[in-house]
Amino acid sequence: MSGKSAAASVAGVALFALSALSVPEASAQNKVEGKLEVKGQPIALTRVYAYAVEGFFDKKKQDVTVLFCDAEVPAAAVRDAFARKALVDSGKLHCVQQVINTEKQVINFEVRDGRFGARQPGGGSTEHVFEAKTFDGKTIAGRSRTKSPQTSFDDVPYSYDISFSAAIEPRK
Repeated sequence: MSGKSAAASVAGVALFALSALSVPEASAQNKVEGKLEVKGQPIALTRVYAYAVEGFFDKKKQDVTVLFCDAEVPAAAVRDAFARKALVDSGKLHCVQQVINTEKQVINFEVRDGRFGARQPGGGSTEHVFEAKTFDGKTIAGRSRTKSPQTSFDDVPYSYDISFSAAIEPRK
């Protein structure tokens, strides 16, 4: 191989490697900044996952579940709260989850932290809100928060305030 063709080959490989690095995966585009506060202790939420689910109130529509956590969630546990339970119970994972309908309303929420014990907060509440910036079926972005400090069933105080953007994974 001549010096010119070897240099061209190396340059071609380098260009290919750089182009591969510049194409981010969908999850790499997800951004989150915010915190969950439980018993006065803030927890930085650093991961966000979003995925489409069948509409709860209208099966013809699509709701979006957004999961915010302070650590990476194993792929099998992103859509399965029971699979996350051991991580939450051991204090290795703290999460907030919202299910948002096509009208941009939170129709269900869950807050998971080992300090709540067996009765983790969740359900429907107008105190948990989503303020949309983007909500187009492919991307969801905005702010998810509690309107004011909340208490769990066992009077454990908590609140959260999260700004985010995430690609919406399709329904399975």
